[in-house]
Amino acid sequence: MPVDIDLKLAAPMVSLAAGALAVLLLDLILPARRARPWAFLATLGSIGLAGWYGVGLYGGAAARSDLIGPVSAFLGAMWGDRMGLALNLVVLAAALLAACLSFGRREEDVSGYLALLLWATMGMMVLGAAGDLMVFFVALELLSLSLYVLVGFASDRRAREAAFKYFILGSAASALFLLGAAFLFGAVGSLAFAGIAAGARTGLTSPLFLAGGALVIAGIAFKLALAPFHVWTPDVYQGASTAVTAFMSVGTKAAAFAGLVRLLGSLAPESGAAPASLLAPLWVMALLSMVVGSLAALGQKNLKRMLAYSGVAHAGYLLVAFPNLTSQGVGAAFFYLGAYTATNLGAFAVIAWLEAEGRAGDELEGYTGLFYQKPWLSGLMTLYMVSLAGVAPTAGFMGKLLVIQAGMQAGAGGWAWALITGMVATTVVSAFVYLKVVRQMVAQPAVAGQAEVAQVAAASDSPGPGASRWVLAGIAAVLVLTAWGTLQLGLWPQSLLPVTVGLLPAP
Repeated sequence: MPVDIDLKLAAPMVSLAAGALAVLLLDLILPARRARPWAFLATLGSIGLAGWYGVGLYGGAAARSDLIGPVSAFLGAMWGDRMGLALNLVVLAAALLAACLSFGRREEDVSGYLALLLWATMGMMVLGAAGDLMVFFVALELLSLSLYVLVGFASDRRAREAAFKYFILGSAASALFLLGAAFLFGAVGSLAFAGIAAGARTGLTSPLFLAGGALVIAGIAFKLALAPFHVWTPDVYQGASTAVTAFMSVGTKAAAFAGLVRLLGSLAPESGAAPASLLAPLWVMALLSMVVGSLAALGQKNLKRMLAYSGVAHAGYLLVAFPNLTSQGVGAAFFYLGAYTATNLGAFAVIAWLEAEGRAGDELEGYTGLFYQKPWLSGLMTLYMVSLAGVAPTAGFMGKLLVIQAGMQAGAGGWAWALITGMVATTVVSAFVYLKVVRQMVAQPAVAGQAEVAQVAAASDSPGPGASRWVLAGIAAVLVLTAWGTLQLGLWPQSLLPVTVGLLPAP
């Protein structure tokens, strides 16, 4: 049997794997202090190389008619299409900015940390390019196992507790996914998405097929943080270091969304062909996520927990775009992901800046009077908060507008209008959450000297001796890039819209 190998398609993933191995080898060869800068250079270089390969593939997509197919490699185990390439750019951007936020890692664990960051990124990219459920599961586990360890890398007890909870709940979600994959194999005789789509085209609605599809969707919903599979999110976001939380909040969501699109494209290969009994629970989870995420965020005093519940609500907003899985809906959802990536990473960068200065960056009280101490930093945080709230002219506003427009044109009847109504109502509720942060920053300290917050940064996250300027330089780069992205996508959405055309996979 001939081996179907496409190294061009796998080049971005191979670049990240090679970068992770290079980081570990540098740690073996050089002393910790000397290996540290080279490890970061290798990490940034491998991310840049993966992006270069990805842009090269995407640049040729318009001229290559076979990408419409899409391109199949490794005997159908991997696909190369515009959706996978767009996902790669989102995930690599998140990994690059997370690496910049990590300049303050301790020398003794920096190599393992960076290698896991690259392997998690690789898992996200493979997940978005998977052509069958087995490769999908391997990518999901590579992503998950790397994140479990990354969450527990912080030295305090809270991080280890969060990692343990994440591991236990993630293992249960993986079990659901595997059971669902087994049911689908029993129903259609194939694990390939193309084989599942062929079975769905015959009008297959057996209980085994429906149960398998529902269980696989439940496993993906855990990674997407859709309610009621969101319970891990606030504890893990709070317990992990800020850089890991920032990376996980956008990268995992983007990869899980791409996987969900591929799965639904197989279960419902033609628009509207999927049985309502299979897709209806997904829309119920979307509505539940909006309500639970928005209401639970209202009472939070910890910013990481607040952003965790915000992420639950935004996961529901993503699904508003395609109640019938249209090409326009998938494109609008990916634009929304791009806007969310810039905005959310920017908010975590502000938290990281305050933590680098020894402030309580993740506590709402730590922002009291910040406007009078650092007006530029409070201005950036205000920009990110209003973008998350969906206020013009930010990226968040344009993303929500496109998602609502796609939902209205989906032609899915009552479900589409229910999702849009839920999105509008919960957006109003969530505005109070984000504006609460802005109000805290402009509030006058009640007692003289209260503006100086106690130092609470953990040893694993605080900059080492003489490294403070590099830590702040990395965070400053993230702030500049995310602020530019938040305004760019809000004022000139056409700069990204051409990339979101034709992202719906065709199994």
